[in-house]
Amino acid sequence: MTGPGPLPEPAGFPDCKSCAYKLTGAPAICAACAGDTLPPVAPAHCLVCSQTLPEVGAPCGNRICGWPLEERHFTRVDAVAMYDGAMKRTLPRLKYDGRMGWALIYGRLIVGWLDTHAAEVADIDLIVGNPTAPDRRPQHVEAIMRAASDANRTGRWPIADPDKPALIKTSATTASAATGAFWQTKWAAAEAHAQALEVGPGVSGATVLLVDDVFTTGAQMATVSRLLRQHGAREVRGLVLARAPWR
Repeated sequence: MTGPGPLPEPAGFPDCKSCAYKLTGAPAICAACAGDTLPPVAPAHCLVCSQTLPEVGAPCGNRICGWPLEERHFTRVDAVAMYDGAMKRTLPRLKYDGRMGWALIYGRLIVGWLDTHAAEVADIDLIVGNPTAPDRRPQHVEAIMRAASDANRTGRWPIADPDKPALIKTSATTASAATGAFWQTKWAAAEAHAQALEVGPGVSGATVLLVDDVFTTGAQMATVSRLLRQHGAREVRGLVLARAPWR
């Protein structure tokens, strides 16, 4: 009697639809596969916002990175990848087209990143998603965080219970992406977003990792981090699927 044959190779990101691991893949499999395709954060990057820099130690042009911590409210934001190439082609399929299968992949990428950077996030007490409005479909961040919670099979990471979220958006506000490129309008949208949030238990005294899909200016990261700090969070750091590069 012969044993089982070799395990199939992953189909390669972004051909996840045809992959043998589409429904049951472990974070390590999906993260390694996507890592071969997704544009990585550059070795020379801003230590606050992960933006690519011309050289190590060069100043970052993102205005929020020059703010003192007591005004910015988050320590730093790490990114799984840059918002370009395959990430730029696939993330909108979930966010705008409602292709919910992508939430499974992105949730595993979040957990895969945590596993790979375990020493850097060992002190995190609570991992929460930046929520979408209750009337918005799809609820893409919530779907990603639920998938991450399911992928966190050993319970290694303190991902907030998807059925008892630590952050809830109670009303619709203008989407940041709809406000154009002007900082003032993005900041106003970010302020409105934060004002529409309710903070649940578990935040006070915690070092919080705030998860979102894309980081552009950091306005929303700052206003939501401020809210978490006002509710007693000891520190707020960010993790995003993608850092939007400047053109």
